[in-house]
Amino acid sequence: MILQLEETRKEVVNTVKDIPEHLFNEKQTEYSWSIAQVLDHLLKTELEITRAIAYMLTLPEQDHLPDKPLALTLDRSQKRTAPDTISPSTEIIEKQNILASLSQSRNQLLQLIDSIPSEKDLTTSRFKHPFFKELSLKQWIEFIGYHEKRHLAQIIDIKQSITNESV
Repeated sequence: MILQLEETRKEVVNTVKDIPEHLFNEKQTEYSWSIAQVLDHLLKTELEITRAIAYMLTLPEQDHLPDKPLALTLDRSQKRTAPDTISPSTEIIEKQNILASLSQSRNQLLQLIDSIPSEKDLTTSRFKHPFFKELSLKQWIEFIGYHEKRHLAQIIDIKQSITNESV
């Protein structure tokens, strides 16, 4: 679970690190997101999920929650509207700042996960999810990786589009 999170984040960072600053906030269309905005969305999502996990750890255990098909997250043909709390900023975002913030948020998440007692059943704590209705603590952690992979594909598409346009 942790390895998947680390590998996906490394892929995201490696994909964006060579994008010139002047293209980082470039949008394909007026209504699409820039790479900077995708990263801002990933940051806000991770921070919100980290808060939700911390909250779930304070709740009494409930019945086991069966796994949901998280792989559906990767289906980009199914468009979803991000809730306002995790929608990206419309301001210019500097690449180094957002990458530093992403690193810091990932460290906070990993510290929180590391603090979970090994005997804790991660399937008996749950929290609402806008698409899957409810996810267990275990699946919230897994969801971060799936969500990031979904947006990695989006970043790759945007990168290809903006670098082809600027040539």
